[in-house]
Amino acid sequence: MTEKTAVIAISRNGSALARRLSASLGEESTLFLDRRFMDAGDNATAFDLPVRPLVETAFDEFQRLVLFMPVGAAVRLLAPRLAHKHHDPAVVCVDDAGRFAVSLLSGHVGGADELTRQVASILGGEAVITSASHVSETLAVDLLGKEFGWKLTSPSTAVTRVSAAVINGDPIGVFQSAGETGWWPEGRPLPENIQVFPSLEVLASSSCAAALLITDETIPDALEAMESSGKKVVVYRPRSLVVGMGCRKGAPVEELEQLLVGAFQRSGLARESIACISTAEIKRDEPGILQLAEKYGVAVLCYGADELNGMFQEGGNPPNATLRNGGESPALLPRDPASAPYRLLGVWGVSEPAALLASGAAELLVAKEKSARATIAVARKVFG
Repeated sequence: MTEKTAVIAISRNGSALARRLSASLGEESTLFLDRRFMDAGDNATAFDLPVRPLVETAFDEFQRLVLFMPVGAAVRLLAPRLAHKHHDPAVVCVDDAGRFAVSLLSGHVGGADELTRQVASILGGEAVITSASHVSETLAVDLLGKEFGWKLTSPSTAVTRVSAAVINGDPIGVFQSAGETGWWPEGRPLPENIQVFPSLEVLASSSCAAALLITDETIPDALEAMESSGKKVVVYRPRSLVVGMGCRKGAPVEELEQLLVGAFQRSGLARESIACISTAEIKRDEPGILQLAEKYGVAVLCYGADELNGMFQEGGNPPNATLRNGGESPALLPRDPASAPYRLLGVWGVSEPAALLASGAAELLVAKEKSARATIAVARKVFG
């Protein structure tokens, strides 16, 4: 399924509107017009009625559809193809006069609500959106943090139940320990039934019916305590953890992943929150690191020797992984005269300075850990 939008019109007036919309969307759209209403020079694909075969094909091949036709006709055409909101494309329906753009299908997850607003703005019409969170002007549980790339790890049943609790005005608690903070519009107060809590413990002991947890930690005990008390829980994993990694040439991806998994398990960190892997410039094309990054769907950031060495100083205390629970962290890392990376690569270290550089943090969550051929360190990204 492509990311482009199929714009389909079956009438003369609809074709004129569809041309305007497609021209505004540019390369994002593919225009389909009834052959009877094609004009010379149209950058469009002509089709002959009936329109059903075209709509069915577009449903499978496009992520977004804008149909210039009555809502009833669109419903009859689409009904046999519907599967699930997580798989169906976003569908917007526009009337023949361009007065109303209606979010018809996959409003939240598929993005039809946002597309509806865009179409209405282009055509000068009114956006018709009936999603409960939209009309209630409240938080959309299944969309929270989507613009930041947060991963929603809870089962769909939990998401549905918490969404219902939000819409029904039940008391909702939010706890955040990582990730971007701008998930609610600045200057707009949270709905009265939603409260941000300073700690998991305070939230767990509250009378909230549901909890939204934004964290890069696994927190199994807290989750169990909340669920056993009857709270419905939804967990979001922000992309907040930077994995600094160094390795010998040819270190296999299996060893690198085993090192990563072990470090995360021992520290209670969630791998779904990995934002990137950072390393030395000389390791830019290291197969094991590239394969590991590909498996986790993240980028590899590389730093030169001067940048890495700039994170070190003579003497000082080594970075302490327990600093995330309190205490002051050192501004710079200590030099180790017996450093293997310095002898081999001309740098005092790789995993720790790379993690700090990519995260912008002043401390490590996980100080350097080693396997036979690799090292790892983890830091939490600093968000402005």
